[in-house]
Amino acid sequence: MIKMNFATKQSNWVTCQKYKGYLKYVLLILIFITFQQFSLAQNPNPSSTLDAEILNEMSTRNFPGASTIIVKNGEIVWVESYGYADIANSFPVEDTTVFLLASVSKLFAGTAVMQLHESEIIDLDADINNYLPWSVDVPNYTNDSITARQLMTHTASINDNWGVMGSYYGYPDPTISLSNCMENYFPTAGSNYNASNNFLNTAPGSTYDYSNMGSALNGYLVEASTGIPFDDYCDNNLFDQLCMVNTAWHFSDLNPNQVATPHYFQNGNYNAIDHYGFADYPNGQLRSTVMDIGNYMIAFLNGGTFGNNSILSESSVNEMLSLQIPNINYDTGLNWYKTTLYHSGGEVMLWGHSGGEQGVSTYLYIDPQNDIGISLLTNGEGEGLYICDALYDHALNMTVNNSIIPDCITTTGIDEFSLQKDEIIIYPNPAKNFISIKTDITETAWYNIYNISGQLILSGNLNKTNPHIKLPQLPVGLYIFELENKTPQLLEIN
Repeated sequence: MIKMNFATKQSNWVTCQKYKGYLKYVLLILIFITFQQFSLAQNPNPSSTLDAEILNEMSTRNFPGASTIIVKNGEIVWVESYGYADIANSFPVEDTTVFLLASVSKLFAGTAVMQLHESEIIDLDADINNYLPWSVDVPNYTNDSITARQLMTHTASINDNWGVMGSYYGYPDPTISLSNCMENYFPTAGSNYNASNNFLNTAPGSTYDYSNMGSALNGYLVEASTGIPFDDYCDNNLFDQLCMVNTAWHFSDLNPNQVATPHYFQNGNYNAIDHYGFADYPNGQLRSTVMDIGNYMIAFLNGGTFGNNSILSESSVNEMLSLQIPNINYDTGLNWYKTTLYHSGGEVMLWGHSGGEQGVSTYLYIDPQNDIGISLLTNGEGEGLYICDALYDHALNMTVNNSIIPDCITTTGIDEFSLQKDEIIIYPNPAKNFISIKTDITETAWYNIYNISGQLILSGNLNKTNPHIKLPQLPVGLYIFELENKTPQLLEIN
């Protein structure tokens, strides 16, 4: 979520004198030397040259702390952290430090929607009112449907009304739910509904206008169509599958001592910002580490597969990483954007996303052609693209002597170590119109659902890469779920 561009904020800052900038650089060097035991021991291919470039940019851009990662050919080939996560308490940034991702979060929300598209639970081109408990329409264009694809490409004619969005903030987490936030903002009966301020005066699909509230509504489609809270859905279907063990949508779900404190730089000083959240959280509230981000990038570079687990099909990955609205905006995919990075051989357009929020600046980019992914997470408000340039240039030209294979890949895989041979985990349970199945099947298996009288209600094939089942409207009660060669489980419909 971006509320104010960096240039606007920096124009209000007092420019430091030249010697102060030098002293900041020396300080960052000393911090790096002091705390190198936290990071250098884990970096498989350390480079003092790249360290110096990054530290210089951190000083120039006023980043108190940063974590960086490079993945290549399905492995982590660089991970390094610098500076302070919390200046006041002298806590260094480590490779396991958690950062607020800001708008990089939108990649994960989009991935969740794409999973449900694969499962035929959400049609990207259908009217989103098919999935919502209330209706939302663009004023003056009520006959034109808003679609999930439009939400994912910022063409839904939804405007960010900061006059009310500021009230959605809480410390450290929001005080109202995602569903209440959406219900207040979008339907005409909502307490924060404003036809002229919440929407553009354009037809859906006709205009590109970056919208945080549109992205939040896109995340809410996951919750509304599955009956599973959005954060829980992501835990089960994304983060668990990718072994993103230090990733969560809410501050309260993390170790507070592990989360980097946001900072802004003013009058020559770094100033801490209290941890915060916002009720429209799918657009920017995810917190994660570079190590967890590395797993996500590996999955996307590998056609949606991470070790023994799959979060998306290769065709879905390719669709997300393809231009959607070239006649309106030349760089937009499905929640992904093409961005120009510069390297020693010239320039390149990479797929990714950046994020800016109060006290943070974040970046994630992948190069499928060269099987490279880079990410930079910071707890400051400066411009980090120059560091991204340096990381990508290093990735292209580096000599890989060692690498880190993520733990979940080097072990037997999530399903195999967490499940007994005949075990089935059904979630949510009780369910309404959707269930996900966690089991140890290798490819596909047949399933049956019976009512309590033994009558067959539903049958089909469960695919390991798409373990979701859309349920018809069933009477409230108990059912029996049977999966090939597994112990049958009770399923409750409410």
